[in-house]
Amino acid sequence: MIESLHISFWASLAGWLVAQVIKMVICLAQSHRLDFRYLVSTGGMPSAHSSLVSALATSIVLTEGVSSPLFGISVVLASVVMFDAQTVRAAAGKQARLLNQIVDEL
Repeated sequence: MIESLHISFWASLAGWLVAQVIKMVICLAQSHRLDFRYLVSTGGMPSAHSSLVSALATSIVLTEGVSSPLFGISVVLASVVMFDAQTVRAAAGKQARLLNQIVDEL
């Protein structure tokens, strides 16, 4: 069990890191500038939080199986994190539209 937890930890970290590197590569492609701040930034797509919990749940199901209580906990955690990320993105988009409308009216 300890070994599978190590695997899950490293898989989660790798999921987060891949998402952050993808953000950095997208920025490089768009601005032709390498910005290492993306490695520690929050927000944006792909979601590093969602990548982390998805990698966690996937690694647990592969090492422990679907009947494991750890898998159930990881699926609930992943669901909450991804739902929250989606809700925050929707609210931020709505706020941005309203701010743009206010600026246009001024």
